[in-house]
Amino acid sequence: MKSVIFLGKRKAAGSPTKQWPGATLWGTTHSNQKYAKRYGTVDDWDAWFDLHPFERSQSYDGIKRKRHATYRWYQTLPGPDQPGYRPLWLAELDPTIPAGVLFPKERVLDAFKIPGEGHGWFTCQVDLMMAYAILEGYEHIILHGHGVSREQQHMIAHVGVVYWIAMARERGIKVTVVPPSWYIAPRHPYGVTTSGPWGLRP
Repeated sequence: MKSVIFLGKRKAAGSPTKQWPGATLWGTTHSNQKYAKRYGTVDDWDAWFDLHPFERSQSYDGIKRKRHATYRWYQTLPGPDQPGYRPLWLAELDPTIPAGVLFPKERVLDAFKIPGEGHGWFTCQVDLMMAYAILEGYEHIILHGHGVSREQQHMIAHVGVVYWIAMARERGIKVTVVPPSWYIAPRHPYGVTTSGPWGLRP
């Protein structure tokens, strides 16, 4: 089975590929730098993704400001003409980052248009990654360390992930959500019990 792991928040040392040998490992944003002091780094990744602007905007602080250590790490990654090259998928290119590759956003958006509404349901980076994984023919998507935060604004900004989990499963793709995560289906469906939004008790 062609499998891919999305590496997010880390709570232990080691790589999740030990649990899913043979799976492709996609790192996200600061999954290495943020947890390096406590858990070390994960070095067996196959590709890295940071689909955010480098500079500060009205809605985002920018990679350079929000996670400067990660930006500096990106600059050290080898380019395609160097040993050890692995793609770093970006929303925009930076001449100081040799490994940077422009993410095929238009291909992804065009593939999942909603008639009468334009582009599909994309609220965060993981949405784009899941859509890309679908297009790339993955049969098993593993969300490892995603959906951990219960901060309300963060949940609202990432609600599209639930949509893409359903989209993938409707296509026969297996989706594994590693707990803890609010992306896991609620045990008490709304209308049957007293569960509130996202399976949380009101």
